[in-house]
Amino acid sequence: MSINQLVYVSQASRKMSEEDLRAIHATARSNNEPIDVTGSLFYNGGWFLQVLEGPAPTLAALYKKIELDPRHKNSRILYNEPASFRTFPRWNMNMTNLDDRQADKYDELVEVIDAARGNRKIGSASPAVTLLKIFKA
Repeated sequence: MSINQLVYVSQASRKMSEEDLRAIHATARSNNEPIDVTGSLFYNGGWFLQVLEGPAPTLAALYKKIELDPRHKNSRILYNEPASFRTFPRWNMNMTNLDDRQADKYDELVEVIDAARGNRKIGSASPAVTLLKIFKA
């Protein structure tokens, strides 16, 4: 079965507490496992950046559902391409809260979210491609 990687950025509708983020993470994990979706969600300064990996039709349906979630707004797809492998195969959904500044690869991830927010590249690469490269290594 072929897979796609979909990366999007969105703005939180309000400041997210640790409890809010844990609830989002738990829901994503339980929803993604039965539909063969993996990925990672990053939160920083009121912005989300999420990588979803799975069959293209599944990701399209999931993204439509995600767009309706009132906890965020201004959702924008940065990347939606076929992939030869999953970058996050072990996680139905990983969650990294960069507001706590303890995350592995913190500086690189904050730069990716800032670039995605501002719709700019990092060097010659898009924020989504940069993000995928950070975790490919």
